[in-house]
Amino acid sequence: MILFIGCSFTWGAGLQFEYLIEHEDWTPEQCTELVPPKSYMEHLNYKSDMFRKEHHYPNLVAKHFDKHYVLGKLGNGGDNGSINFLLDHIGYLMVTDKPRLSGLNPIKLVVIQFTDWTRLEAIPMKTQVDQVIQALENNNLNWVAISWLDDIAQYIKKVRPYNFCQIEYDGVKYDNFEKIIHSPYGHNDEWVEENKLTLEGKYNNKLKDMHFCAKGHRVLAKSIIKKVEENNIF
Repeated sequence: MILFIGCSFTWGAGLQFEYLIEHEDWTPEQCTELVPPKSYMEHLNYKSDMFRKEHHYPNLVAKHFDKHYVLGKLGNGGDNGSINFLLDHIGYLMVTDKPRLSGLNPIKLVVIQFTDWTRLEAIPMKTQVDQVIQALENNNLNWVAISWLDDIAQYIKKVRPYNFCQIEYDGVKYDNFEKIIHSPYGHNDEWVEENKLTLEGKYNNKLKDMHFCAKGHRVLAKSIIKKVEENNIF
């Protein structure tokens, strides 16, 4: 089993909008009216949520390795503190913690997606990351990590380079995905249309959502798969 923990990027926020636009004739402007915090993405319809589950990177990674997977959180969003909380209480999330105590942990890999550390401003960035790493290692878990922001990425590269996963796209390796979530605006305004990896980019700034579109999730999945295979986890 693979456990994925992160924030809205891991949950696949916004993929529902891609389904609604492509299959139910919604406009990007209509979808923008529902972008959180205006509405709950959990309130969208069944088919759009199935599209999210099919195309978010946790499913793509698990499908590649033919493994069962779960998300650590029930819904959209999260912070690094909740990641640490889940790992600290991981035994209670299983049907029974006896397999874990006997060395038969059903979790073979944890994929961590670190989010914006300023969501918990009272806790220093390094402390947030150290707490997550400590919880992973206390539970003797194999893990790899990607990061939204560069400061966390650089810290993980320094303290746990073996576990750090770069995001690779079009021959370029990125230490974080902050530099690609704003395409075609901001960092990558030179990208042509077929290279746009976000909903905002795909729909030419008409949909005000910086989360990844399905293509963006494929990029994340491919990078994680490569890292896991390099570490020879499965």
